[in-house]
Amino acid sequence: MDDGRIKAFRALKPSCVELSQVALRFKLNKSTPKELRTSLDRLNETLQVVSRSLDAKLADYVFFPLSHIFSESKRLPPTVLEPALSCLLLLISRGWSNQLSSELGKQLLILLSFLAGGSPTDPNATQVDEDVAAIAFACTTTLFHSSVASSLGTHASVHPENIPLLGHTVTVILDGISNGPATKVRLAACSSLNALIVGIEDEEALRNFLPGIASCLTKVSSSAIRSKTPYKVLQACIRLLDQVLSKLLSDDSTLLARQGSGTDEKTSQKWVEATASQIKVALSTIMPLQHHDQQDIQHALFALCISILTSCRKALGNCTSMILDALVALSSQSETADSTRRSQQLQQILASNPDLLDLLKDSVYDRTVALPRVLTFNDEVKHTRALEELSTAFRLLSAHDIDLNALNGLTASNLQSSVASAMQMSSIRTINSVSDGSVEVSRLLQSATSTPGGRSFAPVIFDSGGQGSIMAGLQTLVRQYHNSAMSSTLQRNLTESLKSTAGNAQIANLWLMLQLMANQSSEDAETDEWLRLPRGRLDSLAEEPYSFALVVLDKSAYDDAVDWRLQALSLEVVASQAKCQKQGFRPELIDALYPILERMGSSNSALQQHAVTCLSIVSDSCGYPSASELVVDNADYLVNAVAVKLNTFDISPQASQVMLMMVRLCGAAIIPYLDDLIESIFAILASYHSYPRLVESLFEVLNAIVDEGAKSSSRAIEGTTKTTPERRQPYKPTTIADLDLRLPSRTPKKNLLHPQNPTA
Repeated sequence: MDDGRIKAFRALKPSCVELSQVALRFKLNKSTPKELRTSLDRLNETLQVVSRSLDAKLADYVFFPLSHIFSESKRLPPTVLEPALSCLLLLISRGWSNQLSSELGKQLLILLSFLAGGSPTDPNATQVDEDVAAIAFACTTTLFHSSVASSLGTHASVHPENIPLLGHTVTVILDGISNGPATKVRLAACSSLNALIVGIEDEEALRNFLPGIASCLTKVSSSAIRSKTPYKVLQACIRLLDQVLSKLLSDDSTLLARQGSGTDEKTSQKWVEATASQIKVALSTIMPLQHHDQQDIQHALFALCISILTSCRKALGNCTSMILDALVALSSQSETADSTRRSQQLQQILASNPDLLDLLKDSVYDRTVALPRVLTFNDEVKHTRALEELSTAFRLLSAHDIDLNALNGLTASNLQSSVASAMQMSSIRTINSVSDGSVEVSRLLQSATSTPGGRSFAPVIFDSGGQGSIMAGLQTLVRQYHNSAMSSTLQRNLTESLKSTAGNAQIANLWLMLQLMANQSSEDAETDEWLRLPRGRLDSLAEEPYSFALVVLDKSAYDDAVDWRLQALSLEVVASQAKCQKQGFRPELIDALYPILERMGSSNSALQQHAVTCLSIVSDSCGYPSASELVVDNADYLVNAVAVKLNTFDISPQASQVMLMMVRLCGAAIIPYLDDLIESIFAILASYHSYPRLVESLFEVLNAIVDEGAKSSSRAIEGTTKTTPERRQPYKPTTIADLDLRLPSRTPKKNLLHPQNPTA
């Protein structure tokens, strides 16, 4: 015996003798639990000091007085059992280690199972104390990590007579996991089960416990969806399920069964198939945890799915589709670093397993078909998840060279239906009237040009608050389609259905076309400009919706048959085209400017704000310093358009509204162009003075002209000089009097002789 062991023995002997004497007196009811606790505390302190010098013999020596304590465990309070188990924990980990005898190991398993789970046969047994149960499970864990596993068959088959003992231990552990009185007890039980799975290498023996283990773990995991199971316990259960499936149902473990070479019932193909069907049911109950808000739970579930997909692919092939859907969902948790790493890992697995791409393609098809129905639910969370998962699945699929023709015809129609379904849930339906739109136009235009977000359109078909996530999800989804090989087909299908649809479907179609136009990268536009190419991809894409937008805007803003949302989206199309063409859009102002100004006088505040924003974007894109400069520079087009309506005695309010907008925007600078229009106004007033609303609108125009002219006159008096632009004189037909004045006078010749006889 070396010096360290001798010193350890001398230090332990007084404490062991004292504890043995007190324990024997307690059996005779001559000592109290308090005295036992005092002796145990001294022994525990001594063990802590000499723990490095402990060996199997010293452990046997110390365990002798402890055995008296454990034999009276039913009579002792938890305050005594807890320090006794602490001493036992040190003996197992530091003393016996790998030298524990098989018989003592079995006895300790029985003892610890009793202390952790209570007596299974005593109906009067009190509930186990949580501190005692936690440290008893800790001792069990250490026991499996050290020596009992060897005695039960780590490197050899577990003897059949030991199966019942292991079965009882597993039952106690599983009960601690599912019904433990405290979180620390449940976590300690999870650690014990982990040690058992790792320590017992006899897979045939472990397969006896697989149904019970899988059932318990899935029960705890699935109940967490309905109850408040501590997330650490939930995480531990998922990891244990991953561990036991990877060990017992891996492709290597089931190789003999799949080859038909199994020698017994637990290694046969029928057993593998039956077990796989049960595991599929169990896994389906915990897959909803993919949406758990704790990242640790998501990590554990992702690891479980990856293990099944890579290690148990053949044995659990019936679970592949479900597992793949869960992996897609776990890779779609917003744009976080964790979801990005998961997506990259999943992408690598897909690249190495091409057969999984067909399953992913089927998943994308099913999600696309289901999307319109999901968006009709009154559940914002489901909307966001469905859009994120479909976007992620399509992105993963489009990264590989796979035929997407089966999705071409389906995508456009279902996207359109999805947007239309979301529109039905939107609260942007009513028309909000303003008291006097003409008075507010200047302020609105100034706000649109001065504020940072003033040159962006407000949402038309989605709420900016409640449905903001739906709009963002749909935009992301459209971006994925736009960047894929099916982009041109999607654009063509949407273009073809733009004019053939009506109502919400037509609005949804135009909104989708706008998203495709917006997703064209600026890099492509810069490349086209640098190479001096003709109209680029964005122009050709925008040509059809731009023509459609002009047709919509050409209709009266006061026509109730035209949905204001369709008009607002048409304004966005015009602004998008102006952004693309820059100063090349100026010739288009002949057709586009008049409808914009007309809608600036709309009684619908949302449509009015859209028109103001559109005018601001168009003026900036065309290179004008302000919207008023744009209107003045294109006054001829506007005056001609208004004159046509006034000269044909068109008494609709559009013309007067456009004139009013021109005056409010441009001030006195536009007045020199209006003299003919003023004459037409007076002619209409003379003919239609019995129409109150028409007369009011025309007098409002005249009043605005007078106000702006007065402001200009006051500035001129103050010394402000500003030359008015010269304008072409209006055409007047030439009369006989005009010809008489312009032709030079001629004197008739005298003595002009004419032949009297024509035949002479």
